[in-house]
Amino acid sequence: MGGGIDFKREVKAGGETEEGRRALLETLLTFPLGVSGNEWSLGARTGLGGASVDVAIAGGLRAYFGDDRFKTYLTAELALHVTPNVTAGPRVGVGIQYELFPVVGLYLGGAAEVTAGQGIRIAGALVGGIQMRTYIFE
Repeated sequence: MGGGIDFKREVKAGGETEEGRRALLETLLTFPLGVSGNEWSLGARTGLGGASVDVAIAGGLRAYFGDDRFKTYLTAELALHVTPNVTAGPRVGVGIQYELFPVVGLYLGGAAEVTAGQGIRIAGALVGGIQMRTYIFE
């Protein structure tokens, strides 16, 4: 779970545009992909502070690089925005993670996306937070 800031520009189906920054709340569940340390991810992002609340769900893969306490990661996801307009498309991201303990890490990353449907949305986000893990699913 974490938070950050979302930068977006959206052209809605009627031609109306909306752009600006929003506070971002992120919750994410991840599931191990074999023993490589990579993960399947499924999560929700909520953008607050604009004319409307932006809600999106996303799922995909997160690949980690490095075996030390500092790791880098790449994400490839499919994003589905459900409010204020329904749009879907790819989201890619990159970040770093610092392992405090084997089951707790701090992360900082960024993501970019382009989605379409009831309009077109182009956005980028900076997020940071804490990842808590369990190994019972391995």
